[in-house]
Amino acid sequence: MAISEMSRVTVLGHESRIGDVIDVLQQLGTAEVSQFGEDLADEELLDLACPYDASERIAELDSILAELSYTIDMMGKHRHIKRDIVQNFSGFRLYMTEDEWNAYAEGGAEAARDIYSRAKAIEDTLAQLATNEASILTSIEILAPWQGLDAPIEEIRTGRHVELVLGTADARKLEASLAEASEIVEGLAWELVGVDGERAYLLTAYPLSEAEEAARALSQAGFAEVRLDQYSGVPRDIIARLRKELDSIYRRRDQIEQEIDALVEDRPRVFVLHDHFYLEREKYAITNRFGGTEHTFMVEGWVQTKDLEELRAEIEGIADDIVVLDRPRFEDEEAPVELSNKPLVAPFEVITKTMGYPKQGTIDPSPYLGPFFLVFFGLCMTDAVYGIFIALVAFQLMKKTHTRPGEGGFLDLIAMCGFATIFVGALLGGWLGDLPKRLFGWDTAILFDPMESPTTFLILSFVMGIIHLYWGIIIKGIDNVKKGEWLSAIYDQGFWLVWLTSLMLTLGATALGPNGPAIAAVSKWFLIASAIGLIATQGRQHKNPIKRIGAGLISLYNTTGFMSNVISYARLFGLGFTSTVLASVMNDLFLRPAGIPVVGPVIAVVGLAFGHLFNILINIIGSYVHSSRLQYVEFFGEFFEAGGRRFMPFGMSTKYVTVENSKEA
Repeated sequence: MAISEMSRVTVLGHESRIGDVIDVLQQLGTAEVSQFGEDLADEELLDLACPYDASERIAELDSILAELSYTIDMMGKHRHIKRDIVQNFSGFRLYMTEDEWNAYAEGGAEAARDIYSRAKAIEDTLAQLATNEASILTSIEILAPWQGLDAPIEEIRTGRHVELVLGTADARKLEASLAEASEIVEGLAWELVGVDGERAYLLTAYPLSEAEEAARALSQAGFAEVRLDQYSGVPRDIIARLRKELDSIYRRRDQIEQEIDALVEDRPRVFVLHDHFYLEREKYAITNRFGGTEHTFMVEGWVQTKDLEELRAEIEGIADDIVVLDRPRFEDEEAPVELSNKPLVAPFEVITKTMGYPKQGTIDPSPYLGPFFLVFFGLCMTDAVYGIFIALVAFQLMKKTHTRPGEGGFLDLIAMCGFATIFVGALLGGWLGDLPKRLFGWDTAILFDPMESPTTFLILSFVMGIIHLYWGIIIKGIDNVKKGEWLSAIYDQGFWLVWLTSLMLTLGATALGPNGPAIAAVSKWFLIASAIGLIATQGRQHKNPIKRIGAGLISLYNTTGFMSNVISYARLFGLGFTSTVLASVMNDLFLRPAGIPVVGPVIAVVGLAFGHLFNILINIIGSYVHSSRLQYVEFFGEFFEAGGRRFMPFGMSTKYVTVENSKEA
């Protein structure tokens, strides 16, 4: 139950074995590959480059992956993946067996490019259809007002003696404006083709000899020339032809929709092919971390010591010309960190990892925070039925996400929180709040009822805080003893525990009953002795006696920090009491109409269900967050040393597909 011990491994072999070694490393998924020669100077690495150049193959794979990503995006745009409420939060994953994976991956690059070609052709066709549709609709919009024109557009032109011009004018001033223009231009004539709102569409004619004067007069009349030279034929005939073309586009689009449906049936294959080639790319890319000579290769990395022999057996089993060397981590060497705990403790690693990984060689807090986290969560929820609901939801989510109970993930933690809430809720009498008492008069509290004894609840929260903080100090003391730092354990943890305990016993003598004064009298001597010990030792890093004593005196001020931390645990009371009160309010509110004939019981049952569900939803996040915060700020502050680097083994890490019963990073 600690930080997993790491070993440094080096694999050497003939360059022809590189592919086989990479396959084993990826399949096992237990070794983190380091950059070769990261501690060497650049000039020393010149002759130690990996003999295998994978850049060309990587470029090919990048091209295939880009095409598959395009295909996946195209499918997603036209046919969204139907996700349930769980997948909306956890993301979409496709689960399949290894045989199904192999079947879908069959065909490789040829299959990938065939599907891409189909997707690209569909997209190109849709884009062309959209362009054509927009062009046709624009033309119909332009020609629609001219449907009253009986002559072909190409015949509206300048003749030998007469000029014909199409144009628009303000329909409200049309008659007066053109009458005025006709007085200026002899022979000016016009025909009203159509009216669209406030615009009139006209065909005008005037003698060619009066062209300049006519253009000037028409312009003053608000006439604006319209050119339709891009069209030929009678406008209404052109529009009819365009509408037929539009119908043809719509029919072709319907055909394309069917082609999309057929393409989307291959979506699982596309997901598999993407992940297949992604894994292959990772295998080639990892060679950039290799070193070697003209005919040999070398790879360095980290492996958990417990996995070392399996790794050695698998790699050296490839051929006789491969050797695996190993050594323990040097004391000043920065190794990656992996937490390794028993199944009951593993779920609490989620809490530790959220804060950050501990440094290699320090304490993994996961096994020590677990019981407190569960009790804190239960105190915040305070209802056994809420715990049953939380546990059932956790198991249902495990089923949805193909997670097996006991794998040590977040859902295991939530399920354990549910069980803890059942236990704490039963002790405090929370069964949908005070519903049993309201319905049957049952007093279900075993310890106390938070509604009737809020002060007891608050005191319990403070006591839990003191125990929690003491436990953190003790953990640090034990760690110092294990390191052989006995004096540090006595000076920094022993004196401090005696000081805090004797201080609380001295100040709280009146709450200790008849023996309180006697206990306080003895505690005073321990208080004085521990104060002297702290003053004498907490500044021991200073050589100057005055500075040493001064630092020791100042260290006593940390008592206020401890008390401040204890007060932080009042949040357990705050959240728990709020949950209890809200549950009681829901019961009171929705039981009132229960006596109404027929509809009353229905209103009560539905109202209680939604009311308590609301209470669960608004409290569960706060319960988790604040229970975590008490670990991070108060508990971890006593001993936790962050700064570790996460262990990231090279393995079968995929984006879309999970092959069940396979090893994944």
